[in-house]
Amino acid sequence: MAAFAAMALAGCGPTTADFVQKVAMSDRYEVQAGKIAAEKGQSDAVKQFGQQMVDAHTKTTEELTGIVKAKNLKVELPSNLDAKHQKLLDDLNSVSAQEFDKTYAKQQVDAHREAANLFRKYASQGDDADVKQFAQKTLPTIEHHLEEAKKLPSGPPSA
Repeated sequence: MAAFAAMALAGCGPTTADFVQKVAMSDRYEVQAGKIAAEKGQSDAVKQFGQQMVDAHTKTTEELTGIVKAKNLKVELPSNLDAKHQKLLDDLNSVSAQEFDKTYAKQQVDAHREAANLFRKYASQGDDADVKQFAQKTLPTIEHHLEEAKKLPSGPPSA
């Protein structure tokens, strides 16, 4: 019980392990969702954004994995999606062509809003200097992706 209380007193920021796992899961989802969007997107904007997400999140995965390995952090990186992220992909794969862009756009706004909050919190309260620097450096890109996601078309392309 004392350990639990100590964790509660440690602050509201995510632990390094928690942060790394959440980022790795988010990146894994973004890459897979981006590949689906690049293929199934109804508008060029959605297809291009999807490909941009594949490229950007592959890069952050490599960078974060490099930090974890270099620092020998005791963190297990996810090899599969969790149920929440798998459901998002299932929704993307099963939605009609007419609803695809709208579904993808909403998922991207939600995912990047969540990621921005996570990165913001760790960037200010994180307990590992290198991971904290990664969060601080990556946050502006995530915020930019969020703004871009908000501009994605949310309906079928006009003919």
